[in-house]
Amino acid sequence: MTVLRRGGVVIAALAVLVTFATMEPADPGGTVEREPAQRHTASSTPAVQPTAPEGAEIRFTAAVHPNPPALRRFYAQEARWEQCADEGDFDCASVTVPVDHAEPSGPTVDIALRRLPARSEAPRGTLFVNPGGPGGSGTEFVQEPGIVGAELREAWHIVGFDPRGIGESAGFDCLTDDELDRLYAEDPTPPSPLGKVALKEAAAARVDGCLQRGGPLAANMGSEAVAADLDILREAVGDERLNYYGVSYGTLIGAIYADRFSSRVGFMVLDSAVSPDVVDDPSVTQRDVDANARHWGREFDALFAEFVEACGQDRPCPLGDDPDQAAAAVIELLDSLETVPLSSDFDSLSQVTEGWAVTAIGEGLLDPGSWPYLVDALELAIEDADGSELAWFAMVSVGRDVDGSYPGASYGKNHLPVTCADWPVPVWSELTPSPKVLEEHPLFGRIQPPLPSECTGWTGEPRSKLVVEAEPATPVLVIGNANDPVTPIEDTEYLASAIGRSRLVTVDAAVHGSYATGNACADGAVEDYLVRAMSPRNGLKCPAG
Repeated sequence: MTVLRRGGVVIAALAVLVTFATMEPADPGGTVEREPAQRHTASSTPAVQPTAPEGAEIRFTAAVHPNPPALRRFYAQEARWEQCADEGDFDCASVTVPVDHAEPSGPTVDIALRRLPARSEAPRGTLFVNPGGPGGSGTEFVQEPGIVGAELREAWHIVGFDPRGIGESAGFDCLTDDELDRLYAEDPTPPSPLGKVALKEAAAARVDGCLQRGGPLAANMGSEAVAADLDILREAVGDERLNYYGVSYGTLIGAIYADRFSSRVGFMVLDSAVSPDVVDDPSVTQRDVDANARHWGREFDALFAEFVEACGQDRPCPLGDDPDQAAAAVIELLDSLETVPLSSDFDSLSQVTEGWAVTAIGEGLLDPGSWPYLVDALELAIEDADGSELAWFAMVSVGRDVDGSYPGASYGKNHLPVTCADWPVPVWSELTPSPKVLEEHPLFGRIQPPLPSECTGWTGEPRSKLVVEAEPATPVLVIGNANDPVTPIEDTEYLASAIGRSRLVTVDAAVHGSYATGNACADGAVEDYLVRAMSPRNGLKCPAG
């Protein structure tokens, strides 16, 4: 989550790059060597039945698989907690993992942990948390106020970790500040074939630069490796089973862990899910591609219509009160920026190109809380030919500071090696939707255009299992918002179906993230599960508010 301030206003925006080319088809502190530690087991955590009835107390009784013998020296570590250098309420530690789990004698990387200790004198154990991204910093996430309620704060040690290659876990700049600026500024809809070739070449150059800068670590940053790291972290904090809360892309890490380490799953909450499966078909046809584009075009148009409705609630909307009229106004703005950028009052981003405008609008539409600020930015750009607010909004959206730098743990700098490892380039992404389909959804075609894969030329370690079929004994809680603008509820429903004996909870809300976002029913379901070990009713629907 990136925060920028301007004119006394604070906006927090989740950085998510969404393009048609990456969309899934619509169908479907230190360590010490030690002997194995005394773990939190049935004596300190409620003991979980393999098939706990809905509403019943969860009891752990099933046996767990042994740790991998080849990785014995890594599993023999114990997290040594010390007060973090910045003091406060946090403890810090680090745990060493192999860069390549299949080559335990090879290079290693230290995973940074930050713990908010439980207030209880007899805590349940450790609850690992991950904010998603991909490439989000867990050590920063755990410092955000209000990420857990008072009951969780009492019952659990809350631990955030920076995944390998991110932040304090040997983080490196996969992309430089200049590369990111060029990425966001470039024309996403070049009019000539040569322009399209240039986009593909630029994407390949970014991949090559990332692999050169990151070396073996960059080539091994997929979520399968992160899940394997989590199992070593679990052992290092002395827990027999992994207890985990993951939101957004963090749900993929949890799902992969549940698939690979099923017997080690403890309490697990997966919030606002990413669909875990890779769907590809070498025999895909143009008709298939067009059907997929129409689906996402309709989804985009519906979201934009909601934006326009909200735009005119408190004042006349500067874009007009009709979605088609508003879309035409935005397209006219983008057309003008294709040849003449708007000036802004930021020295580090003095020209707002079409690419920067598309970045701002595309990201802003995914965050309803930011819509009033996006409207202000568009109004100033359209009526006064001033790109200052649009430049500011774009910087907020991608985690860029006003001095032109991108923080080391920002999404933009770190997502590429994770994305390319987790999502092999699908055959169908090389096919472009027919012009007629894009004409049916003209603004969709400008804000989320068909682009060359950002992973062209990737040679790192790919994800080995592309379908999740997890069967943990513990009922995993999968929760999502019915109108989530970032991860559709269909993905959350699909993830619940992919994890045996999971419990699906749906919340009537239109924000990203269900827990600790203001819904008492959602908070109650999560806290009953994590604090009182009560299995929620599968299919529970939480009303708004």
